[in-house]
Amino acid sequence: MLHGSICPVTATIAIAGVAAATLFARKSDTRPSASRFALVSGTVFALQMLNYPIGGGLSGHALGGLLASSLLGTPFGILSVSLVLLLQTLLFADGGLLMLGANTLNMALIGAGLGGALHARLQAHVGRSVSLVASAGLSVMAAVGALVAELSAAGVGSSALYASLAIHHIPVALGEGLVTLLLYRLLTAVPLTDAAKGASPVARSAAWTVYGALLIGTLLLAPLASASPDALEGTLSSFHLLPDAPNFAHAPWADYQFTADGGYLSTFLAALAGLGATLLSATLLRRAISRA
Repeated sequence: MLHGSICPVTATIAIAGVAAATLFARKSDTRPSASRFALVSGTVFALQMLNYPIGGGLSGHALGGLLASSLLGTPFGILSVSLVLLLQTLLFADGGLLMLGANTLNMALIGAGLGGALHARLQAHVGRSVSLVASAGLSVMAAVGALVAELSAAGVGSSALYASLAIHHIPVALGEGLVTLLLYRLLTAVPLTDAAKGASPVARSAAWTVYGALLIGTLLLAPLASASPDALEGTLSSFHLLPDAPNFAHAPWADYQFTADGGYLSTFLAALAGLGATLLSATLLRRAISRA
């Protein structure tokens, strides 16, 4: 799909952007705890496994960029989504190694970064709820716009393809807005606050219960998610442009399958393993930022 100099360029931009986000995260006065960063990252990972039908034989899934930024702060939101994308590539051969830079640019830097910046400015004028829905939806369409620019720079596709990508992602953007608002309200109703900051044991237990129920419920639903191609894959396939990007050959659970025979249990176990890897990696990353 993307080739030539485009992949190195997007990779360079992605690396620079993640490095900048790390620097801002280190200097931030409002850093999330390691447990909060891990649980939000785990939520983003789990949400991206839940494909839902959007019509026309296509499906969509939440990206979670603005959700992460609204719960963690924009720098940590970028790092959270970037980590999830990296693990998806290395553990599940999802996305392709050459596309990792573009995916990080589009979904982390634009989805979480630009979306978070937009939300920070917009909520003062229209209120938090409207801002969350609008910013989340616009972040999806901005990511699609970036993809269109990348495809055009690579000399791939046509105006018909670009229009089709935009149209098919409108329901995805609407879904992103609703999911972001609902989960933000749910996860801030019982905020996960450090005991050192005065949270009572009851409040902390309630927060852990909400996150735990959300993650377990999502994992149980993951094997039942829509098997239809997502809006990006389906659109590219209809234009005979579905990429054949090289994946990480040693990914242990390719295509989100824990065993070769597939099935509900295989997908559930792969999702569980991926969630565990996300929680562990996010915890280590957050602690590393504190030590730096």
